[in-house]
Amino acid sequence: MSRETGKSAPVPSSRLSRMMHLGGLASRIAGNVAVETGRHLLKGQKPELNDLLLNTTNLSHVADKLASMRGAAMKMGQLISMDAGTVLPRELAEILDRLRSDAVTMPPSQLIASLNRNWGEGWDQRFKRFSFQPMAAASIGQVHKAVDKKGHELAIKVQYPGVRQSIDSDLDNVYGLLKFSGILPKELDLEPVLQEARYQLHQEANYQQEGQNLQDYQQYLNSLSQFEHCVVPGFYPELSTEEILCMDFIHGQPLELAVMNDRALANRVMTQLFELFFAELLTFHCVQTDPNLANYQLEEGTQKLVLLDLGALCRYPPEFVATYKAAIVAAQNEDKDKLLSALEQLGFFEQAQTEQNLEIILSILMMAAEPLRHDGPYDFARSDLAQRIRDKGMGISRDPSAWHTPPPEVIFLHRKMGGLYLMATKLRACVDIRAVFEPYCADVELNSEKNLLPSIFYPL
Repeated sequence: MSRETGKSAPVPSSRLSRMMHLGGLASRIAGNVAVETGRHLLKGQKPELNDLLLNTTNLSHVADKLASMRGAAMKMGQLISMDAGTVLPRELAEILDRLRSDAVTMPPSQLIASLNRNWGEGWDQRFKRFSFQPMAAASIGQVHKAVDKKGHELAIKVQYPGVRQSIDSDLDNVYGLLKFSGILPKELDLEPVLQEARYQLHQEANYQQEGQNLQDYQQYLNSLSQFEHCVVPGFYPELSTEEILCMDFIHGQPLELAVMNDRALANRVMTQLFELFFAELLTFHCVQTDPNLANYQLEEGTQKLVLLDLGALCRYPPEFVATYKAAIVAAQNEDKDKLLSALEQLGFFEQAQTEQNLEIILSILMMAAEPLRHDGPYDFARSDLAQRIRDKGMGISRDPSAWHTPPPEVIFLHRKMGGLYLMATKLRACVDIRAVFEPYCADVELNSEKNLLPSIFYPL
């Protein structure tokens, strides 16, 4: 969730107004292409359509429009940036990356209307103080600080109006715009990103479910003493609605800032985050799937790890977890046969694959397990693992018809681990992941049944 909250603009709340925003964007792109075409022809040049579409002006318009719409439009851009950034043109990847920290907030009039609608007239009598200046903003809502009559400091997340009701239509409209305008490569399969965005948005827009997630996750942490260093905000159901989530305000410092000049602290925090991930998946069977530095802080005074955003929790059945663990162990041990068997049970390779592509996919997954094989702390800052994986994947990228998309539920887990790798790289951390994982990798057995994908996800 971004802390850059200087920009304010009304959120288009009806489906028609949101569709018109995207229609206006398409017209603007077409107009810019026509103007640029004329300029090139006057100079005696024959312009390439791809160059005209991917000029800085058009790409900036795309990012600005997605940011102003928030919700599904903004989330789609964020996920494309995170999941497809390695195959996008550099200019487009850089522009879309802005969406991960460039949210625009509601103006006060729209905020007050939302508060009146959810809490009723005179809601301000329930607080000693309420700050109308948001302290953070993201794709779904913005966060305000308040103090109740008992003196409790609160963080209050207010959902943007119309976002929840327009999730599916927004995604379809954005998908159509990006797919058929030529802004994105034609061979890029956006369907998995679309499914992931749909699931995540319906999860994150359900504030009552997020409140339950906060309580459930705290119980998970309380069950294991090694996570006493983690803090989850307390939930206030009496002040929460479908569009408002009320939690404890925890005084903390953004993780990236807190560890900036303390390598040992960065190493400790990232070790804790990797251990938390393995416990989430292999013990709790419940994973927070949004790996974002902005979702973590260090509590002032205690230096405890604060977990801020639990809107995107995925719950997995034991059979699925056991098979996924078998896949991790097989990749760690570079055992291709066991890895292939586990992946097939998870729903991989349902479409035909050439022997060459199959080898590349297995090699990439085994390569990704390199930190789990490494003896001692793995130095993420000095590793070229991401580049090697990208280079290896180019063997598939050159033949788009043979691209394979993992099941969406598995994509969530790959993104979580990949996101942790990126965080560790950004924080320049060294982590003994092999030692962290070892307590969880005992008793690995493959289930003989296929298609163990969980059925608890939002219907796609």
